[in-house]
This record gives sequence, structure tokens and C-alpha cells, in this order.
Amino acid sequence: MLNKAKALQSQMVTWRRDIHMHPELGFEEQRTSALIAEIMNGLGYRVRTGVGKTGVVAELGDGKPIVAIRADMDALPIQEANQVPYKSKNDGVMHACGHDAHVAIAMGIAKLLTDEEFSGTVRFLFQPSEETDDGEFSGAPRMIEDGAMEDVDNVLALHVDASTPTGEIEVATEFASAGVDTLYATIIGQGGHGSAPHEVIDPIFISGYVILALHGIVSRKLKPSDPAVISIGSIHGGVADNVIPVEVELLGTIRYFTADVQEKL
Repeated sequence: MLNKAKALQSQMVTWRRDIHMHPELGFEEQRTSALIAEIMNGLGYRVRTGVGKTGVVAELGDGKPIVAIRADMDALPIQEANQVPYKSKNDGVMHACGHDAHVAIAMGIAKLLTDEEFSGTVRFLFQPSEETDDGEFSGAPRMIEDGAMEDVDNVLALHVDASTPTGEIEVATEFASAGVDTLYATIIGQGGHGSAPHEVIDPIFISGYVILALHGIVSRKLKPSDPAVISIGSIHGGVADNVIPVEVELLGTIRYFTADVQEKL
């Protein structure tokens, strides 16, 4: 099996670089979905498109157990600076989190399995919009709504890691990845002129204290044995140098490993 996998390396690199050159944001993965559907159809899989908006489900085999193999496929709103032949052709969009590799790996596994005999069903889940949501849900819940996880017994997935040497695989004995929630906060004050801060309620000033307090939650409210992270990644407030705005918007991420810690946070 390992030798068969190595024989697919060139094909998988080609797939990955093609997807890397044509990155698409969450729920906009039209080209990516079409490419996946074409390849999986060509391999003899039963393919459904439009699952969870732009997701793809592909099956091989019959009956139980049903083992799902999941790969996310959306890119990030990042301008690629790498100077490589397969650099992103979509301005301001880049596969910077490895989802292009995840798709290529999943399709490589799919190709390998066409030459194998096995009982049960293997179901490939190509998930849209892992990085963002549609205002309510990300791609996984949307696919579940459309029946992607129906009767599934087990799910396999992986995530590439640039710090892991090529050819090596890391397996966690407990948690491989943290859970994530997104933090949205709006601090509403009373705006006014920057020359008279004593006459306003300054949301920018307040936001500084809020951010400091948020960063203290993990160290002061959780046990040292409960790892967690709260990070603020976006602050928006005001448009002029001499005007104190009415409000400031904060956007952040919360990471945890257990539902109990999630609830505490």
C-alpha cells in the first residue's frame, strides 16, 4: 500500500498545485467542487454536489460500516507573497492553511481505495467554508443538514503541519486539535472631538481594558491543567485622527480542548 501511495505522489502534487493556484473562499468553492466531482466521478465514486451549499460527497462500496474521510477545501483572504510557479491567481485569496493539500490527499486516498477490496462503505466529505460561516454556520453543520453524516460510524481526517518533516505522520493520544469559537464584541460609547476626551465615553480607551481583561481569563479563571487560548485578531473603531468614535468592534478566537472549558470561557 505504501508503495502504491508513493506512486501517486506526482499526481497528488499536480492536484494540490492546481487547487493552490485557484483558491476560493468559504461557500464560493465552485471551481474546486467541480474539479473534485470530476475526479471522483472518473474514479467510479457515487458523487453528490451542492451538499452544504458547495460541498461534495463521494461514496464507494455498500453497506455498513460507513467510514467517512473528511477534507476541507476553502482558502483564506490573504495575499500570497510566495514566488512559485503555482502562486495564487486570485488576488487577495490564498491557500495558507493547507486545505489544497487536504483535498489532494483525500483524492489520493480515493484513488488507492479503488484498487482495494473492503466491506462496507467509504464516504468522502469535501467540506466547504471551514474558515468562516454564512452568518450562522460554517460548512460542516451545513453539510450535516444535507445528510452528509447520515449513518456514518467513524470519521477520519488530518491536518498538514509545516513543522512536521515531510514523510512523517503525527498521531495524538488524546486531542489532535482544539475546538474553536469566534468572539464578537461591540463596545458602545459616546463619541466626540479628540480635543475634549473628558466630554465623551471613549470606546477605544475602554477596549484596551476589555482586551487586557479577556487575556486574563485563561490565567485567572482556568486551572493550569486546562489549556486554552483567547486572542483578539481584529479591532475596528473610528476613521479620523481627531474624532473619538461612538463604537469599537472586536473580533477574536477562543480555543479549548473540552466542552467544560468551552462553557467556562
